[in-house]
Amino acid sequence: MSVSTLDAEALAPSLRRRLTLFDVLCIGVNATVGSGVFALPDDMHRVMGGFSPLSFALCALLLMPVALCFAELAGRHADTGGTYLYARNAFGDRSGFLVGWFCWANTFVSWAANASLFVELVGIRAPFVGSAVAAAVVIALGAVNYFGVKPGAWVVNAMTLGKLGAILCFLVVAVSLFDPSRLGGKLPLGALGVGQGVYLALFPLQGFEVAPIAAGETQNPQRNVPVGTLGALSISALLFIVVQAVLVATYPRIGEESGQPLVDAARYIGPTIGAIVVAGSLLSVGGFTAGSALGSPRYAQAIAAHGLMPAALARIHGRWGTPHVAIFWTTVITAALAFFFDYRRLVGMSNITIVIQYLFTCLAVPVLRKKDGESKGFRVPGGKVVPFVGAIGSVALLAGAERPEFLFAGVTLVLGMLVALGTKRFGRAEGT
Repeated sequence: MSVSTLDAEALAPSLRRRLTLFDVLCIGVNATVGSGVFALPDDMHRVMGGFSPLSFALCALLLMPVALCFAELAGRHADTGGTYLYARNAFGDRSGFLVGWFCWANTFVSWAANASLFVELVGIRAPFVGSAVAAAVVIALGAVNYFGVKPGAWVVNAMTLGKLGAILCFLVVAVSLFDPSRLGGKLPLGALGVGQGVYLALFPLQGFEVAPIAAGETQNPQRNVPVGTLGALSISALLFIVVQAVLVATYPRIGEESGQPLVDAARYIGPTIGAIVVAGSLLSVGGFTAGSALGSPRYAQAIAAHGLMPAALARIHGRWGTPHVAIFWTTVITAALAFFFDYRRLVGMSNITIVIQYLFTCLAVPVLRKKDGESKGFRVPGGKVVPFVGAIGSVALLAGAERPEFLFAGVTLVLGMLVALGTKRFGRAEGT
């Protein structure tokens, strides 16, 4: 039997469904509440002033149709793969591979970038030592996930609760200094600033799409994955709105340029809460890194399960029930990136790949309704209106993309085509 004919369901029974609703929710929140909440509040204030909390609200409204589409498709699919799986089932192997390849490439680049940033936040500045530690962090997290999805989820859960706890501590202390007169007022850049604020908010609000990736290892995925996806976006958006409002109303120097404005505001209030928020920033970046270690290999495993990448990547470990080969190679590639490139060279290239995921997911909803009938689980209300709005909004986001991002997307596409051709020629005979 050729691997090219293997259906996803043939491998799914080997994956162990150990993730609960709480796990899925933590995975989504962890992927969304990353470095943005600690690093971007000053930028938001400079473009929207006292109205900057609204930037998160407006961006969340723009992304909610996309999240609803993810929720419906997650309810239709009980297998691992997320956006890749939706695109393949709706539009065929070629489109599925294109989307899945971009998803996978983006995840290990982001993983390497955050591992490098984590080392910087810890205070390791020596170039070679920092690179070696960043690579070691990647390898350690890969090893945790090699031995089971549940240990990887435990790490994500702990870091998610830790960073949310640090942020909530800041909010409780800062509320005593809250001055509502600092909210509202004049828009620094007028209507143009509103558009810029919404685009800035897109970066921190990305991540809810990670929740469906490990559906094949989730208990009751038709219920837990949709709830986790919508919950991740809703909880994160509410948190960002509240944090931005408290910062504007309590910290007089919020408009000054800073690499860590939330930490600066906490230190302004007092040394103890400052130390707590510093720890929270480390947990935030570390948690994103741990989440990447859990989610990234699942893209490769799902693509390979359909014969579109080397068959070995689809193998499931007999004892641990994990995609161990995909974990190994994803970890090796990420560790190499973390060793040879610094944070600033790795970040900033994810916008187009994220938009591709959002666009194909929204377009897949009406296509799969026609092919497979109405969903028996969660269904997006409003017929085709919400998927159409989500698709238009996704395309509109490309207006903010810059030339280097298009270049990165082009190079990634070429590499993906080479992998696909190599798989077709050399790899698909394995398993006959």
